[in-house]
Amino acid sequence: MEAALQNVFAMFLIMMASYVLMKRAPFPVQVVNGLVFHFFLPVTTFFSIARLPELQAGGLLLMTAGGFAALSTTYLCAIGACRLLALGDRFRRTFLLGASYGNHIFLGVPICYGFLGEAGTVPALFFALGGYLFLYSVGVYIMTGRATPEAVIKNPLILAIAAGIVFAALRIPLPSLVTHTFSLMNAATFPLSMVGVGGGLKLRFFVDSTRLIHTLCAAGIKLILSPLIAWGICRALGLSGDERVICVLQAAMPAAVLVTIFSVKYEADPVFSSAIVSLTTIAGVATIPALFLFIA
Repeated sequence: MEAALQNVFAMFLIMMASYVLMKRAPFPVQVVNGLVFHFFLPVTTFFSIARLPELQAGGLLLMTAGGFAALSTTYLCAIGACRLLALGDRFRRTFLLGASYGNHIFLGVPICYGFLGEAGTVPALFFALGGYLFLYSVGVYIMTGRATPEAVIKNPLILAIAAGIVFAALRIPLPSLVTHTFSLMNAATFPLSMVGVGGGLKLRFFVDSTRLIHTLCAAGIKLILSPLIAWGICRALGLSGDERVICVLQAAMPAAVLVTIFSVKYEADPVFSSAIVSLTTIAGVATIPALFLFIA
């Protein structure tokens, strides 16, 4: 337990160091994120799945279903909050996606790895797959009124998952040189992910009192209500042990930068989305370890 907490706090320290570095010596966050998303994470994803001694397809599919169900149920609860707050269209769309969709890849997978080691990586990736299915169906519907699930198949992480499943199912061995190279890349993936998260933080929302109440409400749904929903879904699906821990942790992840990207792309409210992302990320430093201690 102590080692797991040290791993996670070390990741958060990397994140905060990256934030400080960005203030003192700005660096291109999008380049770092692109490198992680298109190169390091696909390699880690493939490597983690391909070398599984046994491919438990049923359990992994339940993780995907649990991810989609947890995010969808959180979204329905966020709709109720929007009605109580009487939010306008652009503000409402940003609130709904920011309260529902979390940073399951750049933060969630590293955190699950930090707490549970290699055993936490693959289930966390399949939860994230359920999150992608939510984002490109329900998420796009929130922003545009239509869904584009076909975008999922172009995602490099989805392709890496598919390739890893093929290698694991057919028990195709990886050459020792490839294994050694991928192991080195695997060690770099999660620290680089935290660098990207920290470099993207924006704390200006603290001085904007007109948005703070709505930001706090969205953060409460994302960091507190969402993991409770995930816990209930785990019970309904019969998930227990590490799988339940991963589902709850992934559901408790802060809002993802993709929420801001979608807000810009679909003309919602990117300033509000940045506030949600930054507040939930900062608050997650306290809520995520506390949640793990409670459910572990």
